[in-house]
Amino acid sequence: MGYGELSKRLGVAVVGIPVFFWMTLMGKVFFLALVDLIVVLAVCEFYLLAEKKGFSPSKLLGVLSVLTISLDFYFYNGRWILGILFAIIFCVLVVELFKAKNGTVVNSAVTIFGILYVSLFSSFLLIRELPLRLGLPYRMGGWIVVWVFATIWICDTAAYLIGSRLGKHKLFSRVSPNKTWEGTVGGFLVGIGTAVGLRYWFVPYFSVVDGVIVGVIVGVIGQLSDLVESMFKRDVGVKDTSSILTAHGGILDRFDSPLLVGPVVYSYLVLF
Repeated sequence: MGYGELSKRLGVAVVGIPVFFWMTLMGKVFFLALVDLIVVLAVCEFYLLAEKKGFSPSKLLGVLSVLTISLDFYFYNGRWILGILFAIIFCVLVVELFKAKNGTVVNSAVTIFGILYVSLFSSFLLIRELPLRLGLPYRMGGWIVVWVFATIWICDTAAYLIGSRLGKHKLFSRVSPNKTWEGTVGGFLVGIGTAVGLRYWFVPYFSVVDGVIVGVIVGVIGQLSDLVESMFKRDVGVKDTSSILTAHGGILDRFDSPLLVGPVVYSYLVLF
């Protein structure tokens, strides 16, 4: 990585991370706006990847759908999600009925999958609002989200650094040639240590066991989610989903791990 690229990465991080954490801790419409911005940009990036493969997803319908799902999660705790999903499928099929383009089956599938895949990020709205619905201090939800994201980003960074220095055995060459077993295991262990360590500052009311479990979720599910996004890019033949975050790539590049981590962490919080 050159000095110029490193400077751009640091610049985006110095500005973006504090803003992200501030809006998260503020919660309410601030966090809703943040999530909406991320899911809209992410679904647009996903559809751009699909278009590079020659598909024709319904972008406007995709954007409206991810926004509708996030609003349902925020205001109604996902109460209307089944009805919304039915309406989305119905609308996608009707739109395809009137589109004068070939590949109806694939275009419908790509449109619906993009909505479902990206909307997984909206699960963080459920995590952020969970204390309010349980009669607990509202700030707890913000610190849980900060805790999870800090663990994800430190895990990813550790995996990259350890893999760059010590990596010798390729993890999944077909999908991501640069990822190694050494980096993956290192990221996994650092993720557990980070979740346990940051627990004392961010969520002291959680147990050490909670920290270990969240660390395992991040270390396994987060890195798996990163591989899935790499698989999409590899299939299309691009390095980044976009250049909106300059040297960091696109929104999907930066928020790929949380897509699968969020629903699993939420499920753990609700069940245990």
